[in-house]
This record gives sequence, structure tokens and C-alpha cells, in this order.
Amino acid sequence: MKKFLLIFTFCIISITSVSAQGLLGGLFGSDEPKGPKVKFFEGNNDAKEEILYIKLTGVIQEKEEDDNSLMSLRNKKSILDQLKDNLSLAAKRDAVKAVYLEINSPGGEVTASDLVHHMFKKFYSETKKPIIAHIGSMGASGAYYAACGCSRIYALPTSMIGSIGVLLQTMNIEELAEKLGIRPITIKSDKTPMKDVLSPFREPTEEEKAMLLELVETSYQRFVDIVAEGRKLNRDDVIKLANGSVYTAQKAQKLGLVDGIGYRDEVCAEICKMLNIESVAVVKLVEEKNPLSDLLSVFSEKSTDIRPILNSFVNQLKVGNQPVLMFR
Repeated sequence: MKKFLLIFTFCIISITSVSAQGLLGGLFGSDEPKGPKVKFFEGNNDAKEEILYIKLTGVIQEKEEDDNSLMSLRNKKSILDQLKDNLSLAAKRDAVKAVYLEINSPGGEVTASDLVHHMFKKFYSETKKPIIAHIGSMGASGAYYAACGCSRIYALPTSMIGSIGVLLQTMNIEELAEKLGIRPITIKSDKTPMKDVLSPFREPTEEEKAMLLELVETSYQRFVDIVAEGRKLNRDDVIKLANGSVYTAQKAQKLGLVDGIGYRDEVCAEICKMLNIESVAVVKLVEEKNPLSDLLSVFSEKSTDIRPILNSFVNQLKVGNQPVLMFR
């Protein structure tokens, strides 16, 4: 215990020293260049032209998965905020001629995926700098929806692509609740009979199912439009392949869902051809870190094994029975 306290005290002193240096630098000036920084990732370090490397991984949602954590002290940015920071840098930095977007995602929320797609389209419209998507292990559903906002889409030979469709799920635990002696109490106005739609304690009515199906169908039709527009495909052809199926990279290329198959160096070579340049430096944004929050998050994560259970419980209480449309 004494050893732990000594280590913790040393870390706090070190962090305080770093913070004080940062404060003095802010008051009296510093030689450190202001604004976002980049670091060399791969390619030709001596090249004048740059490609900004960005990752789109995990479930696409407006909030980070642990934003509602009871014990986490981290201040992680959402996927949308991370993309905004990177695209803002790419727009302002003259050396950046294109964006390399590496995707590994099963999809996510309908609205969040649509926001990412809009972000990519707006970026190109304002800067004329192409965003080239490269799908890794998976670029499915909402991830593919977002990719359709890019100038080109490439895939790895082993990528899984597609799953074009919309999903709305819940569960019915009515019988289980009865066996456990759990009796739900729902208070709602007679004027809002659908207020508890998708309650896990009862079966939805036919009217409720029709309402929810309309939501799903509307989002599905928009998904089809996005693919047809982004990939320059006939809408009827898109509907034939937009049945929720997941395709191999080879099949996706035949269907027109991707432009080519290759590894990162090969895709970067294709980008150089697009830009009519011989070589390029691939760079990525250097994120500023808070030493104190990083340290505290380590202790937080190791403090208890029950944290994920509590976080999940809180999320369920907060979300309740509100329907969430997913591109997954």
C-alpha cells in the first residue's frame, strides 16, 4: 500500500510540474508552434505533398461508448468530433492534398452515419480535396453509407462489405418477468397510446408495427439513394443488392460497390496518380493529451470489474424503450 501511495504521489507531482510549465508557457509565451500538429506516418518523408491519414473504427454514433460511464474519468471525443478535427486540419493545411480514410466498422446509428456522410461531401465541396476510403476488415451498413460520401472506395482482399439495410430491434421479456414476479408499471395518457412502443414487457400492436416499419422503410429508401448517387449506379440495381447481404471484396467490386482492391501502399499509389504527383508523405494528426485525465483513467479502469455492468445498466435506464434505428 505504501509503495502504491509513493508511486501515486510521484505521478501527481510530475503532472503538476507539467501543468505548471504549460501555464507559464501560456502566460509568457512559448517557442512551441500553435495549432494542430501532424506527424509522419509512412511514405516519403521528404515529399512536399501530404495525405492525411484518418481512421473510422467501431460503432458509428454521436457519443462515445463510455460517455455515460459512472467511473471513467476520460474525456474521449466522439467519432464525429474526431472526424471534424481531422477534416478541419486537412482543409487548412495547404500541404495536405487528399485524405486517406481507413474504415473498420460494422455500422451504427442512422443519423450519425448520415452526419458523417454529409461531412465528407461538404469537405470535398469546399476544398476539392478528395477523400479516399479504404475498407479494412469490415465496411458494412452505416460504415458503407458513410463511405459513399468519398471520392473513391477501395477494399482489402479479405474485406466484408455491404449489409445495406436498416435494423430496429428490441426484446420481449414479458414471460420472464412474470416468472420472476416483476410487474411493470406504465403511466401514459390515453392520447399517447404508442408512448411505450417497443416496451420489453409486452408485444407491440399491429398499428405500432406498421408505424415502426414506416420508419425503417423511409431510412432504407434513403440508404438506397445514397448508394445510387455515391456509386453512380442505377437505383433499381442497388435495390437488388441492398437486401442486407454482406459481400466479399471481389463480389463488391463486380457489383460496383468499390473501385478496387489493394493494400495501403497500393491505394496510396493510386492516390498519387489521382493527384498527378510522384510521391507523398502520409501524415496523421497529433492529438493533445491531458496527463492527469490519462492517469486517473488508468486507476478508474482498474478499480472494479463491475464498472461495465453498471455502465450498461445506466445506459438502459437512460435509453429506455425509445426506438433507435441502426445501419447494422
